[in-house]
Amino acid sequence: MKKEVNPKETTRARAFELWMKAPNPMVTFFKTIDVTRLVNVSKRKNMKFNMLLDYCIGRAAASIKEFYLLPVGEQLMQYNSIAVNTIVRNKKGEVSSCDILYLEDLDEFNRQYLENTTQVAETCQDFDLSDNCMVIGTSAIVHTEIDGAVGMYSGTFNTLHLHNDNSLFDG
Repeated sequence: MKKEVNPKETTRARAFELWMKAPNPMVTFFKTIDVTRLVNVSKRKNMKFNMLLDYCIGRAAASIKEFYLLPVGEQLMQYNSIAVNTIVRNKKGEVSSCDILYLEDLDEFNRQYLENTTQVAETCQDFDLSDNCMVIGTSAIVHTEIDGAVGMYSGTFNTLHLHNDNSLFDG
């Protein structure tokens, strides 16, 4: 479920203002992380590594209130729940998109992950929860040091740079 909120009454007011003027408002931040412990948990609990990674992304996002806000058209929408998007190889050998509702209970998240990804693989049809949930792409991880940022912008957004200390500045 989602509702419209006044951007000026949120912590995303400035970001929303910039988004409204951005020719391409998406940027991808990336960070190389050591996932050895997650691989070990995957083997020990006999759970898929990608499911565990998606669960971790959902868990991190669920605790950050800004992740529940998304500009849609010219409105800022606030969602009640979060989903994590994952890519599935379908039976045609192509890729399909599958959203997984974030649930705090790992076993229930795992059950849902297996059910949804199997359905998408078999039907070759995307499973989309974006009407009811804020969907986090599996590349979206915040509150961490980053190795870089990628985005294509024009005009006023051409001056965004990355410092050696990983902080962004205009210059």
